[in-house]
Amino acid sequence: MSTLAPERAVASFDSASAFLRVTAHALRGESFPHLGRGRLRALPTRYSTLLPRTVRRTAYGVFGGVDGIPARRLGDVDMETVAQWVVEHYGEDSYPGVVIGSPNGAAAHLCAETGMPFLPQTLLIPVRWEGNDPDHGIEAMERGRRIAGPLLENNPGIVLHHMHDGNQDRLMIQHMTYFRLKWRQLPAAYERFLAERLAPEAPIIFLADDSTWPTTRIDDRHFFQAGARGGLNASEYTEGSPRVASYLQEHGSAHTQFQSPKPDGVSAEAEWGFDARIADDISSRASELSHPVVTMHVPEPQALSGPTARLLRQRFRDAGADGDRLVVESFLMVDPVEVRRSGSVPFWSYFPVEESLTHCAEHVERAARAGDPYRDVDVLLFPHGVASVGATSPKDWAERLRDHISGKVRFVSGTPERWPAHFDALAKYGTALGQLADQPQPGERLPVEQMLERVAGDAVRLDSLPERFARR
Repeated sequence: MSTLAPERAVASFDSASAFLRVTAHALRGESFPHLGRGRLRALPTRYSTLLPRTVRRTAYGVFGGVDGIPARRLGDVDMETVAQWVVEHYGEDSYPGVVIGSPNGAAAHLCAETGMPFLPQTLLIPVRWEGNDPDHGIEAMERGRRIAGPLLENNPGIVLHHMHDGNQDRLMIQHMTYFRLKWRQLPAAYERFLAERLAPEAPIIFLADDSTWPTTRIDDRHFFQAGARGGLNASEYTEGSPRVASYLQEHGSAHTQFQSPKPDGVSAEAEWGFDARIADDISSRASELSHPVVTMHVPEPQALSGPTARLLRQRFRDAGADGDRLVVESFLMVDPVEVRRSGSVPFWSYFPVEESLTHCAEHVERAARAGDPYRDVDVLLFPHGVASVGATSPKDWAERLRDHISGKVRFVSGTPERWPAHFDALAKYGTALGQLADQPQPGERLPVEQMLERVAGDAVRLDSLPERFARR
């Protein structure tokens, strides 16, 4: 068989591929409405409001499952071809730096502000599987063991992290299984990009999310992960808890806890975590390219959100904007161009769960304590269809934030009424952001070294900071 086209193999609804497209759009000065899909493709989502909730939820999972590839085509996935497809998202310009590694919505804003591309380490290959039991991780693991061989044989430079989350991904994984692939070696297309497309002495920045998760080892390059970062602790996926039992009962499950295999180790978290071997691979050769290498460590996905918000709030104010509106982005609902145009301050939340709300509330409260409260907060909440354990509702967000601002907490229309199956928000958030009034914008790109200096500290740690940056 022929090589599977990358745009067919790689999930479009995943964080890494979405932030790749977000960054490429932003560097061209283009907004990112309805997740970067065309207006016509967004119409079914917009008009999902006409369907009863149960039908909307079913359709969401079914249509998502269409993106999955047949298991028999796994051997036709060529990750070197995929890497070439990644770099082709960017023009022929010379860039002032590049970010490689973990997906991160706050980093997408930093890339947009500095003019740097983002090259993901991890990409999701969804594999079609009608009837996948979201509560039975052992069965999912065994199927992954049976079908993954051709994929691994054809791609020696990757590690497979098979993720199965019956809590947050409940609707989707009934129709597919999630194979997340991490490059442990820099693919050839990325190497060519570094050699040919970076300005002299432009830094190579590895964004290293240090998130880890208990896993079960299938072989040296294949791990199974039960659950994911979000509303549950890792142990609740393997040992259960009263709230897991209640959740499963609510969804008509025959189980009182997830049927997950026993972990035998700890690995980089499948979606967000960073495998340091890719950095080791390029660091040994970076001097040949005359590019300094910086590793930006964050302990979890949202650690960069607060520093980014504070940096951009001041930068927008220096340009003449008031910086009094906070836009809380959610998972894939990210748009650096519209946020910047409106002088709004972005705070990216990786998922609408308690941890995200806590981080955002701490940021808002910190501004209020400093005597510089936000006036208004616009909250985007990504819809995943079910009130999963640990999910936070519009009411939760409004109650936590409203006492620390001087104006209003607002949501995309229909969100409070239809949450958590408010799928129409995916087609409407771009319009909502586009209706925010224009404000003055910075005229020049933010120098990369200034960005690094200003986000470092607190939870963000920089390794191997080049001397020429440290002197400034």
